[in-house]
Amino acid sequence: MTKMKLLELFEAHKGEYLSGQIIAEDLGLSRTAIWKQINALREEGYDIESIKKKGYRLNVNSDILSHTKVNQFLIPELSIDHIHLYKTIDSTNKAVYLESINTEADWVVVASEKQEKGQAKNQMPFYSPEGKGVYMSVAIRMRESLEQLKTFLAYNSKAVHQAILKVSGVDSIINDENNILYNNRKLCGIMTDMVIEAESQTIKQIIIGIGIYVHEAADGNIALTEITGTYCNRSELIACILNELYRYYHQ
Repeated sequence: MTKMKLLELFEAHKGEYLSGQIIAEDLGLSRTAIWKQINALREEGYDIESIKKKGYRLNVNSDILSHTKVNQFLIPELSIDHIHLYKTIDSTNKAVYLESINTEADWVVVASEKQEKGQAKNQMPFYSPEGKGVYMSVAIRMRESLEQLKTFLAYNSKAVHQAILKVSGVDSIINDENNILYNNRKLCGIMTDMVIEAESQTIKQIIIGIGIYVHEAADGNIALTEITGTYCNRSELIACILNELYRYYHQ
């Protein structure tokens, strides 16, 4: 909890120096305790600078995938225990399926800073450079009729659309392929896989692959920061997407 409060303070003053005394007074901690928590955040990958007589600051360009940050925005109904964050991965869809085999959890999430073989629809490659977008997959166990497929596809795109709107203020549109567009340029791709029991025509698991251009887009497409001109935290966006998906699938 202390580490999360410290991160919240840094995020609220991103790019500004905060003295050890100010942090100590704000959080009610000793200088030693603050130093330990700052080191813990650095170990997670946060770019926190320190200068004598000035204090500490979170670099304005620091945006890493963080369990601490995801958990800050996640609703209580969702457990961070089954959210797996990677630096580099082959494909989040493949990884989430493998992770889901090893757990009885109904929801499993995989996100990565980079995909080496990210895929869009029709086995086309998805542009996935390190630290530039949201590359995530969600595996949900269920036992529903195959007739529900169109409903689930609509849930996926509506949830992502709502999350983007809440976090960035960007009001995009959903096209016929359930992708997210802004000014007729692709902002987000969504690809859904399923595990089906053939005899009963039952969906046993749905895997939702989501790729959002946040800081950089492939040629002809568009990124969130290009639209807004402001910073957008990817961990917050991931949490908001999960919250919206949970709301749709449990309505």
